[in-house]
Amino acid sequence: MYKYCLECDWHASTAAGYTEHEVSKAAIEHFVETGHTVDSLRLPPPVVIEN
Repeated sequence: MYKYCLECDWHASTAAGYTEHEVSKAAIEHFVETGHTVDSLRLPPPVVIEN
C-alpha cells in the first residue's frame, strides 16, 4: 500500500516496512494536521487465484 499527498511531498508505504494499519493511520494524521488530500495505491497489485 502506498499513500501520498496530492498537495505536498508527503508519502507513506508498506514497502518502507510499515504495516497497512500504520500507513493508513499516518495518512489520516497528515490529513488532520494539514487538510491536504491523500490518495493511495495498492502495492503490489492483489494476486488473483483461479481454481
